Amino acid sequence: MKIAVIICRILLGLGFTVFGANILHPFLPQPPPVEGSLTAQFMAVMSPSHWMQLIGLFQFVGGILVLLGRTAPLGLALLAPLLVNIVAFHVFLQNGEGLVPGLVFSALELFLIYAYRSHFRALFSFNAKPD
Repeated sequence: MKIAVIICRILLGLGFTVFGANILHPFLPQPPPVEGSLTAQFMAVMSPSHWMQLIGLFQFVGGILVLLGRTAPLGLALLAPLLVNIVAFHVFLQNGEGLVPGLVFSALELFLIYAYRSHFRALFSFNAKPD
């Protein structure tokens, strides 16, 4: 299990670090979306508002935190809502096209949340009281 956790941390962390850095400073070629498509409309709003740079920053930081190991639970907490948005983007705006990487990263995320479940136990409490 220990080796599986390390492999998953490296895969998830590197993926988000690389793709987050690519959003911040593009270095991987990306074809433009089909003109008039929902994806093109979405990007027409997201890009000029610099919202994608914020997403890229969170991806990059979350990926680094997962890679470091000792901060993996914080990185996983940052990446979880991003993964929901990635999967939702591909399901609702691209009709399932390009969904596989999002599902793979989601599976890695869920496995790591399970592996670090003791760190998340308080989040799933039904008897939470303020200190």
